[in-house]
Amino acid sequence: MSDLKKKNVSEIEDSLQSLGFTKNDSKVLLTLCKFKILSPADIAKNSGVDRARVYDSLNRLIEKGFIQKEPIKRGANYQVIPIERIFKVIRESYKTKIEDTLELEKVLSELEISKEESEPRVWAINSRGKIRKKIKELIITATKKIYFIITPDLLMQELGGYDWVLKELWNKKFSSDVQIIMALKYNENLKEEIKKLLKISITIHSIEGDSVIPFGLLITDNHFLLTTLDSVKEAPEYTSGLWLENGTPKQIVGYEHLFKHFITSECKLIQLTSRKA
Repeated sequence: MSDLKKKNVSEIEDSLQSLGFTKNDSKVLLTLCKFKILSPADIAKNSGVDRARVYDSLNRLIEKGFIQKEPIKRGANYQVIPIERIFKVIRESYKTKIEDTLELEKVLSELEISKEESEPRVWAINSRGKIRKKIKELIITATKKIYFIITPDLLMQELGGYDWVLKELWNKKFSSDVQIIMALKYNENLKEEIKKLLKISITIHSIEGDSVIPFGLLITDNHFLLTTLDSVKEAPEYTSGLWLENGTPKQIVGYEHLFKHFITSECKLIQLTSRKA
């Protein structure tokens, strides 16, 4: 099997798992989709799943109605149902779940304390993982604006790479009209990603100079996350931060002034340029 074929199979298995299939179930289903009807031994041989585990997967797939077993007592083969029927069932399941979320949202919203009664709260956040999780959450939930001074550690391959944060920003802008203004330390590795963001009207500023920036700042609607530089070893890390939840307009506007001062005094606007003939 070629490398391209292996990659495609792996990607299909990952996609099936994202739809709720277990790793083994996705392998067994994919094998039956290719060969239509097989014995458990042949499924194990072609899927790479241990034969004892194959039976577990077959039982789960039968329970979902995605495969059928021959009506004989011994040596039965297993057959996949038409593919379009499988995905029709999956789509109907997601449709029901979406309807359930809308109903739950309505019910739980009635239990919420009114916005007038909710108090601003400041939380301390420590560790790289928690800070990145909060950044992702604030980007996803933003409805009006995202102002973001991106610290170098979020863009370094040695510390997890830049794909996740730039992808989150691209997805947010592509699916909504939220205003996004950001600042970052530009390097050539980011060139193609920056072009994609500029093409969907994200405003990007390049942080000038060689000095390490002392802080990072993310402002979204009535929240902000301020991170500070903790250490400069092989790479700068920002693993301490403060998160303001449900801030007042006066609290937010103060940090907006800090953001605007930073991008006007420390940064240069990045723009797309037309290619000359």
